Amino acid sequence: MERRITIVGDSLGQWSDGFGLKTKLPQGYKVTDISVAGYTIEDWLQNKSRLNEIPTDLWIIELGTNDAMVYGTSGFESRNIELIQFLESSQISKVLLTTIPLTKMTSIRETIRTNNETIRRMKENRSNLDYVEMESIFESYTGEVPLYPVSDPIHPNQIGYELMGEAYKKKILGI
Repeated sequence: MERRITIVGDSLGQWSDGFGLKTKLPQGYKVTDISVAGYTIEDWLQNKSRLNEIPTDLWIIELGTNDAMVYGTSGFESRNIELIQFLESSQISKVLLTTIPLTKMTSIRETIRTNNETIRRMKENRSNLDYVEMESIFESYTGEVPLYPVSDPIHPNQIGYELMGEAYKKKILGI
């Protein structure tokens, strides 16, 4: 039986080709990436009818960088809860949130850190909710090549996208 995964994200998802999950996961997984550059959680809430059209067993929610820039920490938890409740009510599926890499843009790092803590706390109260820990993966990276190009402090290079794809793969496969 096929396991259907849908990535709902922003430019990190869109520009990474779904974090390479179509090739990282074994047969039996179908990955659909509907990420849109510039989208926030609010944008997806306004376009949630589009989400209803995609049969999904596992939703990967990779959102937060644009939210940090547009809304700061205000309403981050309530918007997430609204999106999660919609996804859980429209289909029998599981939701996987993502803590977001802190980026090299210093003006939003602390906001992202606070919003990531909100995601971690949300899991404690929702049995069907889980998250993938990207913040600590990026923060503990010790490779010689920086994860962000000098020209772009928000979008990681291919190494960063590979780290994200591997983290999602491990979580999905229970590794």
